[in-house]
Amino acid sequence: MQRCLQDHRNRVFHDFRNGACRNLVCTDLFTRGIDIQAVNVVINFDFPKNSETYLHRVGRSGRFGHLGLAVNLITYEDRFNLYRIEQELGTEIKQIPPHIDQAIYCR
Repeated sequence: MQRCLQDHRNRVFHDFRNGACRNLVCTDLFTRGIDIQAVNVVINFDFPKNSETYLHRVGRSGRFGHLGLAVNLITYEDRFNLYRIEQELGTEIKQIPPHIDQAIYCR
């Protein structure tokens, strides 16, 4: 049974890597092994609890010098982790602006 599940995971990842599948929902464990140039958007449905996990997740987008985007869905309870991660990484995780300049994506 376990081997069948692993074979299925391998096939899904192969399809994603080759562009046959455009969307992939995965765990933190799986995100550490993805080095695919075509990944340009990461959506954090559950906001990470620490900066290391945050970096591993958002680092999947914008690899190899390409533009990447990370979207974080934040609950009221996540605000403490958000603040701590910003402090640890020395950055500001901004809200999605009301207007996004298309020139960013249409180069």
